[in-house]
Amino acid sequence: MSPFYVMHLVSETLSIAMPAFYAKSWYLYVGAIVFTILALFCAIFGPLFLFDIMKRADGKSGTEAGVAMSIIAVPMFLIALLGWFHVYARHKPLLRICEEGIEINVIGASSLDGTPLIPNLVRVAWLVLSLQGFKKQIGWIPWEMLRNIEVVGMPMTRSLLIEATIAYPTFRGEAMTARIGDSIAFRDAEFQEPLEVIASTVQKFYHDPDARSALPSLHD
Repeated sequence: MSPFYVMHLVSETLSIAMPAFYAKSWYLYVGAIVFTILALFCAIFGPLFLFDIMKRADGKSGTEAGVAMSIIAVPMFLIALLGWFHVYARHKPLLRICEEGIEINVIGASSLDGTPLIPNLVRVAWLVLSLQGFKKQIGWIPWEMLRNIEVVGMPMTRSLLIEATIAYPTFRGEAMTARIGDSIAFRDAEFQEPLEVIASTVQKFYHDPDARSALPSLHD
């Protein structure tokens, strides 16, 4: 038997036994790098102009430009920090199928989510100012609490809708409390895999309890 065939079988077995679905992150890398460069540019050249270490091209003082660049450096750094946080947070799966149920990873959820007609710039500013963009929360969905999972929306605005009783645990020492939700939606752009693949995989294990014994535990 060819070793390549054996490796293929092992790969397929692992993908079935440990289904985990990861987020796209390349665009977050790009955004974080761009805003980091802009922040560094403003932070370096702002003070140089502000203290007349550098002059304008016409030889005049660049104090006004220095003030503007120094001020702009602050939100640029905050947006870059938000971008790098989201890159790091997406190293873990957004959705993991386990023996006891489904684990979801909610990153940077905002109180503005679901509110239409709000510009992206306002959303980003709110994520930074409210610090909601720097939060991540694990949610657990026991199999018996899952009511429905489906792909909804128009082609350009599709999302994966999960309707279930979702427990968001918070640990304080040995004590645990949980906030309860009843649904969550992930945008199509968030996942590497097609939403139909994710929905069908969840449905497969939902309808086949015996297959779940090969899955990892929620507590692994």
